[in-house]
Amino acid sequence: MAEDTILADDLIRQLISVGEVDLLVGISSHSNANSANHAFHAIELSFQKNFTRQRAVIVNVRGGDTGGSEVAETSDAGAEEMSAPSARSLRTVHRVTADFSVLPSPGLALRTVMTAADLLRARACAMLSSGTSDLTPDRIANLLAPVFREKFDFVAPLYSRHKFQGLLARNLLYPMSRALFCCGIRELYSDEWAFSGRLAADCLSQDVWHEESIQTRPEAWMAISAISNEFRCCQVFLGQRLQSGTGPGPDIVEVFRHTVGNLFWCMESRQSTWLESKTLESVQTIGPEHELTSGKTDLDPHRIFEMFRNGVAELGPILSTILDPETHAEINNIVACEESAFRFRTDLWVRTLYDFAASYHHSVMNRDHLVQALVPLYRGMTYSFLMEHADSSATELEAVNESLCAEFERQKPYLMEKWKAKIEVKS
Repeated sequence: MAEDTILADDLIRQLISVGEVDLLVGISSHSNANSANHAFHAIELSFQKNFTRQRAVIVNVRGGDTGGSEVAETSDAGAEEMSAPSARSLRTVHRVTADFSVLPSPGLALRTVMTAADLLRARACAMLSSGTSDLTPDRIANLLAPVFREKFDFVAPLYSRHKFQGLLARNLLYPMSRALFCCGIRELYSDEWAFSGRLAADCLSQDVWHEESIQTRPEAWMAISAISNEFRCCQVFLGQRLQSGTGPGPDIVEVFRHTVGNLFWCMESRQSTWLESKTLESVQTIGPEHELTSGKTDLDPHRIFEMFRNGVAELGPILSTILDPETHAEINNIVACEESAFRFRTDLWVRTLYDFAASYHHSVMNRDHLVQALVPLYRGMTYSFLMEHADSSATELEAVNESLCAEFERQKPYLMEKWKAKIEVKS
């Protein structure tokens, strides 16, 4: 299947044989057969246990060396391999496969799933990754149920985390998106979420699918589109967030490119939305709004501080291009502090981010390079957070987060002034 072809003839034939459905779960399985089979079984068991009367289909999007072409499959509700003798469904669970010659991007995988959902007139859909190590039938049902039973259009996950996990979301992505887009969704970037058929149709109609930001991380754009167009959104607590796979984890520079860069792109593409004054939309939460645990962490504060200090020194000329002169001078002042006395003030952090966002808008330099230049400053903020909140409770950390959100909101006029200013781009 070519990159520009959403539904190949073989996939269309498979979908026609399925007919209209109530539920559709899309999964990007790549070529990992073991994890894909675990995911398929969890999805099928979830249908059997929680949606016994509903017509359901799994759309498996895969690419690369898959070891042969897979034909459309159906899974009988009473299949012995499910190991669930008490689960009985009145419907057959269908499985269809969208094969690509190369690994499809997340954006192409989502577009394929949404196009299939539109063709099958699916009411409730979920997008999952087979790499999610803690995928369970209940987890899948918790994502689908708000759409199917309560008519929500977008469902984001919430997780239980160690208090020093998810700091990028807590200190940047969530408070900034909340202040700008009036979006109270805490986990904009995830590999599992749910959506309605009508939201899928709306997203498909938008001419954004060739944008790199949509190809790499489409879920945040989908959430912001839903909020901006007054679709009903909620978030559901799914429990502990386990790290999938092994190894050192993703490179922080790539994480920034795909999340912070994506958020800046959403600001650019939807500037008419956030430049208008809006009231924060209430996003219903199903389950606890946050759950933080404490204990040992493998983060090394000293190493983080040294990487911050060295990074700022190395990027001095670049930062002078991106940051307002006053902001840059304050950054240089705190870099000179002793490690034990160093603190990255909240107001300075917010102003720094707004300077970066405005410079991204004005394209003062290559946008990828600009986003990467934010990494050492984020390390400085992370070090400061670790030092200030080593002994803070979950309740205290939530109050800190609310205060940060308020600071983003308070400084929004500063961003708007910078955003609208006519500047001379330095060569």
